[in-house]
Amino acid sequence: MDDNYILKVQMFGEFLVSGRDGSLDDDKIRSEMMTKLLAYIFCHRRKKVTVMELAEALWHDDKSDNPAGALKNLMYRVRNIMKKEWGELDFILTGRGTYSWNPEVPVWIDAEEFERLCRQAKAGGSCEEKIEGLLQAVKLYRGPFLPKLSGEYWAASLSTYYHSLYLTSVKDLAALLEENSRFEEMGAVCQKAIQLDALDEELHCCFIKALIGQNKQNLALEHYQKTVDLLYDNLGVRPSRELREVYEELLKQKHSQELDLGNIQDELKSEDDGSGAFLCEYGVFKKSYHLEQRRASRLGLPVYISLITVYPSIDVQEDSEAYLKLINTGMSVMETVLISSLRNGDVISRYSGNQFIVMLPNCQYDSSQMIMKRIQDKFYTRDKKLKVKIQYSLDEIDLNRDRVER
Repeated sequence: MDDNYILKVQMFGEFLVSGRDGSLDDDKIRSEMMTKLLAYIFCHRRKKVTVMELAEALWHDDKSDNPAGALKNLMYRVRNIMKKEWGELDFILTGRGTYSWNPEVPVWIDAEEFERLCRQAKAGGSCEEKIEGLLQAVKLYRGPFLPKLSGEYWAASLSTYYHSLYLTSVKDLAALLEENSRFEEMGAVCQKAIQLDALDEELHCCFIKALIGQNKQNLALEHYQKTVDLLYDNLGVRPSRELREVYEELLKQKHSQELDLGNIQDELKSEDDGSGAFLCEYGVFKKSYHLEQRRASRLGLPVYISLITVYPSIDVQEDSEAYLKLINTGMSVMETVLISSLRNGDVISRYSGNQFIVMLPNCQYDSSQMIMKRIQDKFYTRDKKLKVKIQYSLDEIDLNRDRVER
């Protein structure tokens, strides 16, 4: 903001109006209605706003018997609190049935500057100019637009717009920084964005790429696993193809330089204590499946797989918070039961938000049935207060065999 502006307005993360001699925030204003009125005037300061429009924005849920009178009183209080901070300036003008911001009082607003920088970067310019513009833009986005007014329809629509623009800009910026090998900046930008929107899978992909670019493969692996768990727990989905491809590339880079076989074995042993079944990410499970499929074909050894589904035993709306809590609790219990009940050579993976897939190598059909029945019994006896049930299917790796449902 240059010296020509009298007021600076922050709307991302919090509402704050500051000038040379004072500032106003929610605590100082001490009235949600006054904050709402002032924020609305700032957002629409380039036009004359009618009394009817302001009344609808301020009292849309609770219509005032005298909206013009109530608005006049509220406007008087807003003007007074601004005059106490910045003197006898006519900040808000009164017209015939309208109110408007005084165009002779220059104002800088972070949301408008953010949008301007994003559009400017998209319009063209050199790669360096785009990067610098987007870096400035994403730095301005400190959080959701007017978070304390998120229940207001006009603020909510703007908040959605700005958040979407922010995510797009971060991803565009990450791609440009990656092209120019500026991985440290790329990581910082993505890390901040993840804090603001932890469930955007593309952001996690970009962050992992940034860590790989900085040769932080162990941190990248750790973040990948946290991301997989996060997506399962909150969305009930498996990693996307893009995220799995990043993971595959990560494994290639992580293991491309070591020449000492002893060090490799130490690393392999350090990540597994050798007790219980092997719990792994679905991509690793697929590799294990293909390996066992070849081994079974060559040696004639039977291999069975089982799909276990956890679902609520009570009536609860799917995808609700209560539903996710029930499923996550049930999946946590099932994971413990599977690891402790299966053999060292058995392989487990989370297949979806409420499913595990299990591979039982070198195991006959009758034995596989007994194993799954034992798991079912242990699950139900482990915590009798659980409000979930399970269902499992059993199938030999030869997909032509009939499936047995339980």
